[in-house]
Amino acid sequence: MAIEQMELLSIVGKEENMNQFISKYLLNSGMQLEDALKVYEKGWRLSYFNYDPKVKDNLKFCKDLMKKIDIEYTENYVQSKLEGSVDELHSVLEDIDIQINDVTKSIKSAEDEIKNIENLLYPIGHLRGLKINLADLYNLKYIKFRYGRISKNNYDKLMEDVWKYDTVIVKVEEELDYVWIIYLTTEEYSAKIDSFFNVMKFERIWINQDIQGRPEEYIKRLENMKEENINILKRERAELISIKKKYEPILISLYRQFQTYEKINNLKKYIAHDSKGDFYIIGWIPKDELKALKPKLDNENDIQYKIKSNDEVASTPPTYLKNNWFARKFETIVEMYGTPNYQELDPTLFVALTAFLMFGFMFGDVGHGLVIAIVGFIMAKKKISLGSVLTAGGISAMIFGVLYGSIFGREDIIPAILISPMENIQTMLIAGIAVGVILIVLAIILNIYNGIKNKDKKRIFLSENGLAGLIFYVLVISAVIYYFVKGKMILPTGVLIAIIVILLAIIMFKDRIINVIEKSKEKEKTPIVEIIFELIETLLSFVSNTVSFVRIAAFAINHVGLCMAVYILSNMATGAGSLIIAIIGNILVIALEGLIVGIQVLRLEYYELFSRFYVGDGKKYRPIREEIA
Repeated sequence: MAIEQMELLSIVGKEENMNQFISKYLLNSGMQLEDALKVYEKGWRLSYFNYDPKVKDNLKFCKDLMKKIDIEYTENYVQSKLEGSVDELHSVLEDIDIQINDVTKSIKSAEDEIKNIENLLYPIGHLRGLKINLADLYNLKYIKFRYGRISKNNYDKLMEDVWKYDTVIVKVEEELDYVWIIYLTTEEYSAKIDSFFNVMKFERIWINQDIQGRPEEYIKRLENMKEENINILKRERAELISIKKKYEPILISLYRQFQTYEKINNLKKYIAHDSKGDFYIIGWIPKDELKALKPKLDNENDIQYKIKSNDEVASTPPTYLKNNWFARKFETIVEMYGTPNYQELDPTLFVALTAFLMFGFMFGDVGHGLVIAIVGFIMAKKKISLGSVLTAGGISAMIFGVLYGSIFGREDIIPAILISPMENIQTMLIAGIAVGVILIVLAIILNIYNGIKNKDKKRIFLSENGLAGLIFYVLVISAVIYYFVKGKMILPTGVLIAIIVILLAIIMFKDRIINVIEKSKEKEKTPIVEIIFELIETLLSFVSNTVSFVRIAAFAINHVGLCMAVYILSNMATGAGSLIIAIIGNILVIALEGLIVGIQVLRLEYYELFSRFYVGDGKKYRPIREEIA
């Protein structure tokens, strides 16, 4: 239930050392930067740094290079020491890029050449056994030849009827499903024969007329060329692997350094510099962390720094909540209402205890609580913000379930240790009111404490949530209880009325009283009618806030009633139907009532309690390490 003390740290140094300084001391620190131009007294002489787009370009350049040579890396930021300027690091990248490009170009050239050779080998490869010079085929004067393949079935049909046509077929090679052939015909009949072969689905392969000599000789030359290029490819790929091994740590280091520069880039919106080449950084830092940082700053000769407390400056410190493991789970609920300001009490522990208590009070059931706790645990593992709160609520429900003797809405399995809600309705309602009174009193005491912290006399003594309001509320509640128990007034009626009137008058005229005490002039007189209406609203709020806590008992009773209805319906069915109704009914109770009870807890916290002591207009603490994450 504490807010960490903060100090305002201002730093001035030489611009050329700024990146190294920030990288070394601030990027992983708990300092929250403020806008230097707005905070420094001579901010009009300063100007912001420009964002450096070259950093982002180099980050992409570095990632592309690593992708080229299959270097594995993670994009998660890892702080790295800066070993050079952006331009110097860029030069290293360019040198590596040139080496990689030379090798990759050689690899691409060899791959293209191998592909070209394979494309040349494809049409001629099946002619390896042909013992004629291809030039002789090209130079035939009256004869045309065609080379290609045909399916085996069509080949068999073709050979049955080939005698009918003016053509000669030469079988070159046979594959699993195809037969490679050459057919020859006269120029006169070539059109007719080609049409016939097209019908038979003959796939013609064109042979480049540049191919000379016997097919086997040409194929041998191509295979030798392919082998040469395969050797080149192996050599260049080995060279690329060598480059990867050599430059992998260097490229990863460069990538981390550019990441660091980009993080600094993102902080430049807070940092300023002047015409003399000095940089200016200012921000809030936790007092304990500053103690560890201060000796390091003292060792930096080119750095000047000043430390001021929040009382010495106009800037408002951010709120850094420092809670134990249990209360920390409920910070989300507090922040949904508003972050506490630096000068007020952190209500997280108060919320943790009261919300824990109220949820269990309203939803006491061992079985249902266990289900809610398990769901909350799963949500927490998946980093869902309210998961931990739900887990705590489930545990509270289990504890109160033991006290109420309730397991999945059944009250006949274990005995009630404390009370059975349905059998003690009046007691439960009184207990709800009693819890409300205690919590309202605690809320007023917390408001008085906040008033003491802020040295606000009106808040401490005169307001409806100050000492006057506390005495009034406790006196009225005590008088009512005493009257119902003893049958008489706690004080003589006249004295009681006089005290109440005095207290209400103090609350009514608190602004005028404080002006007299502090000898200050009232800015604007509040009309008496408005004061009376404010008093009526105050009295109504005391009544409504107190009565509102009846709901925590009502929901505890309601829970039993709903579960009774589920089991009545279940008992009306037989066999598996009875079990299915019971299961579905319990699921609905957990989901709907759990949601409603959660909402009621928030309502009681925010409207009945927070409104009495909590402002929540603070600035959330966001240190550099989170800003750049």
